[in-house]
Amino acid sequence: MDYSEKYRELIELSHSDESNIKEKADAWLISIGLQGAAELKVSALLLDLAIRNVKGKITRDEVSQLLNAHYATMPETDTKRSHVLDGDYEIVPPNSPRIKEIEEYNRKLRSALYRELNKKRKK
Repeated sequence: MDYSEKYRELIELSHSDESNIKEKADAWLISIGLQGAAELKVSALLLDLAIRNVKGKITRDEVSQLLNAHYATMPETDTKRSHVLDGDYEIVPPNSPRIKEIEEYNRKLRSALYRELNKKRKK
């Protein structure tokens, strides 16, 4: 079963008549949606574990243990890189081309703030 099929199955579970299954599936979908808002995509492994948890085959603690075991075998990255929603940060060197990309993104996201800053600079 591929990613999209697993995702559809989780959505179907969120429409269950059983309130316990519906609540668990909704909670997983909300957390997946938050990852999407952070421009991250959850793995098919996590979707599989979420479905198994919703169906009552494994507990939430078992989900954590299985994820920890899976990612323990993965090599660590050389740079500190995560997303601010994780509570971590990324160090961007001052000469990085990403600085311009970040500022352009912020200008779109916080246009009113940048208009105010531009007014203050002109004074």
